[in-house]
Amino acid sequence: MEQVGRIVEIVGDKAKVLVERGEVCGKCGGCGISLSGKGENYLQALNTVNAAVGQTVRVTSDTGQVLKASFVVYIVPILSLLSGLWLGQLLDGDLSALILGVVFLLLSYLVVRAYDRKVARGKVQAAVVEVLEEPAVPADERC
Repeated sequence: MEQVGRIVEIVGDKAKVLVERGEVCGKCGGCGISLSGKGENYLQALNTVNAAVGQTVRVTSDTGQVLKASFVVYIVPILSLLSGLWLGQLLDGDLSALILGVVFLLLSYLVVRAYDRKVARGKVQAAVVEVLEEPAVPADERC
């Protein structure tokens, strides 16, 4: 997965990159992005090209990790809900199915939350791979 962003801080061999979060991402976090709560999204990435603060860069992350996070965030809750409904229907009927479906869905939230924390504690999952040239601003558009 590739993203474009601007480096805002360098610490050792890692760069803190300000990126724009795509609509597809939701609140997945699979690429290692974190939300600041101010509409700004930061990604910690290995600075493999020795980019400097203020430069616009291309950042890549492991697509497998993103797909795994997507599975955990979207598919695990659906499978949990369906499993609870199925088990409840086998045991006692509609009311049990509804209750177990909701319980399994809530338990899946705990699984997703635990996975999210594991990913957040994990190693750097992205790398700065290219410094992009700033587009030239025409003379009539300069301040």
